[in-house]
Amino acid sequence: MLEENISVAKNLSLQFGQNFSIAYSALNYTLPNQNRYSYRLKGFEEYWNNAGTEATANYTNIDPGTYTFEVRAINNDGVSNTKGAKITVIIRPPFYRTTAAYVFYVLFFGAFLWFLRRRGIRKLSKKYELQQERYEAERQHEVDLLKIKFLTNLSHEFRTPISLILAPADNLLSMHKDKHIATQLTVIRRNAKRLLHLVNQLLDFRKMEEQELTLNISDGNVVSFVRDIVESFQDLGVSKNVELTYQISPEKLFVKFDHDKLERVLFNLLSNAFKFTPSGGKIYVNLDVIDEEMDARLSTIRISVIDTGIGIPAEKIERVFDRFFQGREAFVVSSEGSGIGLSITREFVQMHGGILKVESEVNKGTAFIIELPLSNVLEEEQTLSETDFQYAVSIDPPIKTKTTTTTGTNLPTVLIVDDNDDFRFYLKDYLKAFYNIADASDGAEGWNKALSCHPDLIVSDVNMPFMDGLQLSRKIKGDKRTSHIPIILLTALTGTESQLNGLNTGANDYLTKPFNFEILQTKIRNMLALNLNSKKAYSKQISILPYPINIESSSEKFLNNVVVYIDERLNKENFSIEDLSRHFDMSRGTFYNRILEITGMSPIEFIRSYKLDRAATLLTESDYTVTEISYKAGFATPHYFTKMFKAKFNMLPSEYR
Repeated sequence: MLEENISVAKNLSLQFGQNFSIAYSALNYTLPNQNRYSYRLKGFEEYWNNAGTEATANYTNIDPGTYTFEVRAINNDGVSNTKGAKITVIIRPPFYRTTAAYVFYVLFFGAFLWFLRRRGIRKLSKKYELQQERYEAERQHEVDLLKIKFLTNLSHEFRTPISLILAPADNLLSMHKDKHIATQLTVIRRNAKRLLHLVNQLLDFRKMEEQELTLNISDGNVVSFVRDIVESFQDLGVSKNVELTYQISPEKLFVKFDHDKLERVLFNLLSNAFKFTPSGGKIYVNLDVIDEEMDARLSTIRISVIDTGIGIPAEKIERVFDRFFQGREAFVVSSEGSGIGLSITREFVQMHGGILKVESEVNKGTAFIIELPLSNVLEEEQTLSETDFQYAVSIDPPIKTKTTTTTGTNLPTVLIVDDNDDFRFYLKDYLKAFYNIADASDGAEGWNKALSCHPDLIVSDVNMPFMDGLQLSRKIKGDKRTSHIPIILLTALTGTESQLNGLNTGANDYLTKPFNFEILQTKIRNMLALNLNSKKAYSKQISILPYPINIESSSEKFLNNVVVYIDERLNKENFSIEDLSRHFDMSRGTFYNRILEITGMSPIEFIRSYKLDRAATLLTESDYTVTEISYKAGFATPHYFTKMFKAKFNMLPSEYR
């Protein structure tokens, strides 16, 4: 361990963990040697160690550092060497306690803390990004809901003007035989129905959001159905200079499907094809049957709508079915839609258990391919011909229903309640040939008109200011004066829940806008006829004994005399039971028992019943007012008369009349 002799060495360098001993000795020329020693390791020990005659110092587990070993001696004579001797002892630290190690530790822990901090920041950043994404998704969802709500409300407003386009077009088509005029009216009618399809698309999207869409399966010839839809776009192809051709096979295929939803699917695909196909382009529609022989009960049809339009970029093909997704190509900026058509289309196809695929290439065209597995209709079930399954946009004008009307003052009164002046005017103009018409511009005015003009039937819109149609229906059906009046509600709300809400208010029927005015007229006529027949059937159950009564037995003679006496004194103020009993020479008790025995009623009850029967006769055979009849029947006040009449006949005098 020493680089030089211990007698001249100035320091001693040792490794950490090395134990060491230092021997020391002082000269002494006397015998025996009785030198005494004291030592210390300065830096490790504060006080001197009295070692006696021991000449060795032992040290173990000394921490790294620089120490000074000092030793002093006292000889036999007690002479002390105060200066003593010393040597520097250096304990070198281990590698992990060196300066380089500490620098490494600082750098390592610094890097570790930086790593933890960075990881924490990344974690917080990721959490923040997730929150932002969640917030953005929620915000986007709220925006979508606001869009849907706005468009739905707007579509409701569209239904009334669409009705005012379709109804006159239908009427004019039924009246005009001129081919040129009929062709133009057909174009008006067809495009109004296309507008209606767009409105229904918005309402369908709302239903899809609320999980209210269901399939309404019915039988039909899907081949003629598709052919009619394609042909309805021919005029659009001519106006846009786009060639529309179709190839459909076989000639007939009767299957079960939802006519309305499949119509919407093809309408959306053809509308998009025309929207993105420039002038001079072509659109092809193909229908064929695949896998028919695999299952006789099931046919899988494939419908392809192919265009030569601008196409869809590859990165956007997967997004075309996303809600509110719109392409931003400059060519079609002016004809962009709402971005929900294809989303609804795929939903309708999937509801049928089918799939919708898209293939596209930019500047070459796009192909939408539908594969639908549809249940076959057995031959014995095909009792209807192809014409029974014609598409709704057929150009044939509606056939007017011949209606037998009443002339003169006997026309029934129909009250029309609608806040749209044009619609109310047109409805009045259409129905005035059949009925006396009263109208009101809102529910509150409609209620007042119902009380004042006593209509035979009420046709009311649902969405109105001050008092809506549902409130008006509840009020009319909840009031005894008007509860007998039938009500037909008109509304743009098409959902099942909306119709149930309307019918639960007591309304007799419910029509959604736009509607066929012939259907409305037929419903009104049938409802009035039913109401009239009900009144006749009920009135036959009420019989009034004619006067005078044929008397045969003594009891009947006595009762007839009582009736004659009552009839003569009906309006006298001092008429009483005592007068009646004295007239027949009976005590009040005897007269009471005799009347009770014959009629089963007390004298007062019998007199009241007679008065009410007489009043009922006057109501049917005279034109006196109810107030006049109440006095002529011997009642003190009209209010009391009305109360007693209702108790006996279960209806008011005016209702009885």
